[in-house]
Amino acid sequence: MTRPLNFQQIQAFRAVMQMGTTTGAAAVLNTTQPSISRRLAELQSFTGLKLFEMHHGRLRPTSEGQLLYKTVQKHLNGLENIESVVSILRKSGTGALRIGCTPTLGIGLLPHVIREFRNRFPQTYLNVQTAGTPQLTDLLRQDLFDLILTTGKLNELDFETEIIKTLPAVCVLPFGHRLEAASTVHVEALHDERLLSLGEMDDLTIAIKAVLDAHHMPADFAIQTTSSITICALVSAGNGVGIVNPYVASTFTGQLLVKSFEPTIHVPVRMAMPAHTAPSLLARHFIEVLRSQLDAIGPSAVEVSPQQ
Repeated sequence: MTRPLNFQQIQAFRAVMQMGTTTGAAAVLNTTQPSISRRLAELQSFTGLKLFEMHHGRLRPTSEGQLLYKTVQKHLNGLENIESVVSILRKSGTGALRIGCTPTLGIGLLPHVIREFRNRFPQTYLNVQTAGTPQLTDLLRQDLFDLILTTGKLNELDFETEIIKTLPAVCVLPFGHRLEAASTVHVEALHDERLLSLGEMDDLTIAIKAVLDAHHMPADFAIQTTSSITICALVSAGNGVGIVNPYVASTFTGQLLVKSFEPTIHVPVRMAMPAHTAPSLLARHFIEVLRSQLDAIGPSAVEVSPQQ
């Protein structure tokens, strides 16, 4: 009657198959040759199988031994894979992180965050996609992102949302502009300027219109576009002035003037994650780095002094 096998017997058998001798197997397993021989004898006795025969001073596996070794390898390799995954999970979460963000945050915020994150977790695979807020929320709802970042509004009940940073919008001007020497641009100083803006339904555009209306100024935008990046590029080329989020403005250093704007228009950075799934360890590490980077950003970090 056969008896159940134990892991030490299987481990000894595998080592002998790999090394060819009980002495070599003992060295690999940091044990003695008699111990290996005893475990092999137990394995053959318990299974009722002849697994080895002597051939020129070495143990040669039988056909049964070869077949058993293939099965042992498959299962032990699977166990080692499990242990490897557990090690990765313990260290950095799932090993991959999927991030969605708006284009302005993709160019003005994430590069520095990702650089610091990659310094800490160099083996992590990152997938970063940029899109508008509506598309980001659709993809998050489909579990295609681990988290998303946007300056737009998020009203989804099935998301965990949080405002993680708020900074004031800034005014961008071309070099040589009449307001170049001003430290702060008040909305009334823009009365006769060609204003560039985002689309009618954009949160920042709505806030700008409210400020213009409060100061009895017409909301006559000369150019409207879908991206603050485009506004900055147009301003840099002398097509007018704009009011944009500070993250994108900071990436145009040396190409235009960035000024404080009054009255203050707050630009929040919102983060959202699926509500039905707890964030992975890797996502929590990323959020920690993100918060640290955002804490280091103040008005002086995103405003460019006028060039004299």
